[in-house]
Amino acid sequence: MLGTRKLIDGIVKTTVMVMIGFCTVGMGGVGEEKLTKIPEPDDNFSATLIDQRDVSSRITLFSLEGQTFLSGKRGGAMVSIPFENIKEINFYARGRDIFAMVTMKKEPQVELEMEKDRVFYGQLSYGLLSIKVEYVKKITIHSLAEQER
Repeated sequence: MLGTRKLIDGIVKTTVMVMIGFCTVGMGGVGEEKLTKIPEPDDNFSATLIDQRDVSSRITLFSLEGQTFLSGKRGGAMVSIPFENIKEINFYARGRDIFAMVTMKKEPQVELEMEKDRVFYGQLSYGLLSIKVEYVKKITIHSLAEQER
């Protein structure tokens, strides 16, 4: 009986310690990380980005994780569209998936299934911006020529 009691006490203590460990490890992701720099893309596109709360931001050095093209799945294929070919991107959810309806400058619209954890970056007039794909509502990409005026 005494041995059984020690065994139960040991299991309870171990379980409590493991739970405390999981809780403290999980707390590392509670706050947002500070944004001190962004990836610098090869080309400096400007864009107007509207998030899911309808907050609009005008940004330069716009990129998708440092790249100046939008990539996603179209059926079973991966497709990459250079920003210079894109006029506007509207994002929407279908179930748990995020889709982008891409309005091209010279081609018909293209729908892409996006990875929701990918991140857009940009330079604001007053700081830096990063936002996951799942939190974006609309992006209007401005041409490089507009920036140089």
